[in-house]
Amino acid sequence: MKRFFAYFGFTKAERRGFSVLVLLVFIIGIVPVIYGYFKTAPAIEHSVTYFSSSDEDDKKEDENKLRTFSSRTDKDPRNTRDISYFYFDPNGMSKEDWQRLGFSDKQIAVIKNYEAKGGKFYKKEDVAKIYSISEKDYERIAPYIVIESYKRKSPENNLDTKEDKVYKPKQIAVQSVDINAADTSAFKQLRGIGSVLSARVVKYRDALGGFHDISQVGEVYGITQEVYEQIAPLLVVGRPNIKRLRVNTVTKEELTRHPYISKKQASLIVNYRSQHGSFASLDDLRKIPVLDDDFFRKIEPYIEF
Repeated sequence: MKRFFAYFGFTKAERRGFSVLVLLVFIIGIVPVIYGYFKTAPAIEHSVTYFSSSDEDDKKEDENKLRTFSSRTDKDPRNTRDISYFYFDPNGMSKEDWQRLGFSDKQIAVIKNYEAKGGKFYKKEDVAKIYSISEKDYERIAPYIVIESYKRKSPENNLDTKEDKVYKPKQIAVQSVDINAADTSAFKQLRGIGSVLSARVVKYRDALGGFHDISQVGEVYGITQEVYEQIAPLLVVGRPNIKRLRVNTVTKEELTRHPYISKKQASLIVNYRSQHGSFASLDDLRKIPVLDDDFFRKIEPYIEF
């Protein structure tokens, strides 16, 4: 080092400064190495969850698929409440009866406040004007509103007007409805079927490829057993022009889009076809062990070979 310092002509003070600098550089370089050597990395905790496919999973998938053919996207807490329908006059109806129809306490409070201020319902459309009653709520209860006849008072002197207006529910003579040819307007004429449900029926029919039996209307999400039994006598199947799936050429995605076929069932059909060749008849399709009799009962009208 003396030759090094002499070569550069360092003074005694410069030599000390240079030595301190070298020492600092060494310390800065060696500290991380020592720290990493003594520090142990924390163990990473992890877990593995295995998912298995079961018949219950397929059932849930089918239920979810039926819901995709409806426009229902709201998560109304009243959906978890038992709702019962009955014919009623909204004027002066009790809080308990409003609750039976599925209305919340806040909605009922608005209705009662309207009545307390002298408000009355002269015709069923007046119920829809209550701001706490949504369009969907009105559509589901409208078929059950029956307002009793009474005299309408004059707002000026609270006396009976010369012509007493009597409001009665409209009686509409509904013709038979061809479920394969009817549009949303025709379905809306049926008691208990509003704009939302009529659109769902048409959408479900298109997804199926056409109805072959009136009982399929009862499968539409939102149509209760009570409503179906009420409209069933008016439903007819005209000319069922069923759109069939060519089971030997159809893709897995096309099979899955059908309401009666789950994703798992579509995969089984396509994989079996790839391994064993084309299906000659329904008996060949029955060789797939997972497909049960209920599946074939539903799907038989919608496939061809």
